[in-house]
Amino acid sequence: MRSHAFPSDGVTRSLARVVQALDQRTKAEGFHVLESWDYAAHRFADQIVPVLMLDRCAATDGGTERDDATLSILFDQYFISVLGLLVARAWDDENPDGIFDETTRLLGMLGEPSHRFVDDASTLLLLAVSHYHPQEAAYDRLIERISTLDADHRLRFALACAPVLSGHFRWGLRFMYQRDFGRLRDDNVVDYPWLLLAMRTLTEAYCGMSADSPRRAAVIEGLLSGVSADPLAFTGKMPRSLAGRERDHDIIRQALHQRRDDLLRDFEAICPSPKSYSPLGFQANFLCNALVAMVATAVDGFSPHPPLDALLALESARTTAAADLDRYARSLMSYASGGATSDVPALIVYDSQDAQRAYNMTMQTLRDL
Repeated sequence: MRSHAFPSDGVTRSLARVVQALDQRTKAEGFHVLESWDYAAHRFADQIVPVLMLDRCAATDGGTERDDATLSILFDQYFISVLGLLVARAWDDENPDGIFDETTRLLGMLGEPSHRFVDDASTLLLLAVSHYHPQEAAYDRLIERISTLDADHRLRFALACAPVLSGHFRWGLRFMYQRDFGRLRDDNVVDYPWLLLAMRTLTEAYCGMSADSPRRAAVIEGLLSGVSADPLAFTGKMPRSLAGRERDHDIIRQALHQRRDDLLRDFEAICPSPKSYSPLGFQANFLCNALVAMVATAVDGFSPHPPLDALLALESARTTAAADLDRYARSLMSYASGGATSDVPALIVYDSQDAQRAYNMTMQTLRDL
């Protein structure tokens, strides 16, 4: 994995030239897709993420030989990282939409359907850049590129982006900002333009689609996630973090005001229940930590699990029972709680009551318009 070269059938198959070339271009733009940030040392880790996970597994192996299933999981994480680099470089090609489709196809080749970690290239792109990156301008450049995708791929990105940022914001509100949205906005300046693009895409889709559109349910769920991330950000005065993007904010705000009654009715139909899994209850400080937990728990017990996409949106989990989603989300929280203390909260949380709280705040904000 360190050298990106693998022996197979007596021949070494090397990805080094491709991976290193794409990695260097991406680093030059501010994203270290293959590396995680070492918060203690205030620098990027010496080893790439898949190697860090492999070393962690080796350190806790207890001397027993790893079986093929475990090796398969670790190789899947390696190739997820490489594919994340590929989708981040999609705009090097004259057809970035095609690169997204090809990356999604390649993701489908990793693991069995019941053991897959990520289903869609849009989710993978968000995962790839979810590590901390000091060069904040890189996020603005990437969001401008994403806005050039065609309508279908922008919508797919919005459907992934809204729940990711919603969960990220709710984790921060709960553990860092004492439920203070002002502090949330001040500390997440780079994230709000991403949520803005997702919200504009989703509101335009909602206002333009027919009642029998096959994507209607997904768009409604995505809008609920997006609005609940910060209900007053798009229904009231524009946050300072969106300065220079007034036109997009006005389009979203007007749509939410004009379609308020429709939204209230549609959101009421998907009200979260404490007896059933709701993505509004799934929170992670950074999405990359969710994948770490998914890989680690898969290594500990090779049992079927839903992909990350299914935890973020029920419309992506049609083949997975709500009870299985609930159980899996709680298992990830249990893993993350292993190193948590009173001073350091768990990096992944699932809380059905917090889902209801976010929903109630969203509905009340819309009723007050």
